[in-house]
This record gives sequence, structure tokens and C-alpha cells, in this order.
Amino acid sequence: MIDLRKEPPNVVTVDGLKALLDEGWLLCIYCHELPELRGPHYHGVWYVLAIEPKERVRWAALITQRTRRARQSAATGAAPQADLVFREIRTLSTVFTMCKELGYTIPAAPMVAGQSVIIDSKAG
Repeated sequence: MIDLRKEPPNVVTVDGLKALLDEGWLLCIYCHELPELRGPHYHGVWYVLAIEPKERVRWAALITQRTRRARQSAATGAAPQADLVFREIRTLSTVFTMCKELGYTIPAAPMVAGQSVIIDSKAG
């Protein structure tokens, strides 16, 4: 369903993600690495995406930018693709916290690598 190897422009920052979700895009949580229970917490790799709601073929992945490189490339006006990295969420509790911060009161996350879940309703 989602090809995580695609290059930009299929990426957004947190502010861009919030804007897409406010426009009606759907929140998608993708499990990249099988989570394992370590003590009281599940650890794995999840990605956060926005999915276009009608045909669900357009998507944008949440990215992180390396601060030092971002400052250096600001002089040129655009960050090189090498500076753009998908933001990896490493614990299930962080996935839930991100959902809450984005306005979703019923968080969800897949627990099998390769699976994704779409959360389509925000708190009213």
C-alpha cells in the first residue's frame, strides 16, 4: 500500500502534517519493525503519515530535519534530500502521545511489521 522508499515531495514536517489533517486528510500509523516488549514498554519502529481521504493514493510521511544541516542549507533556500529523514517513532507510548497531540483521542497502532492503521476521526 505505502512505498516508504519514495523521495520527497511526499514528506511533511509536524506543522505540515497538522495542516493536512485539518484539511481532512487521514492519519496513518505504519509499523515498520516488529515491536517487542521490553519491561513495561513496546519498542519498534512506526512511521506517521497523512493519507488523502478520497482515493487514498496520495500520502505524505512525517519527517525530521537535522538541525545543523538545516541551518547550513537555509542559506541556499532549500534543504537537500539527504537532510530529510522519515521520523521514526520508537515506542508505542510515543505513538499514542503523538496521536493525542494531533487531536486524536482514540490512538491506534499496528503491532505487526508491514501493517498500517488509518485513524480517521479527531476529537470534536
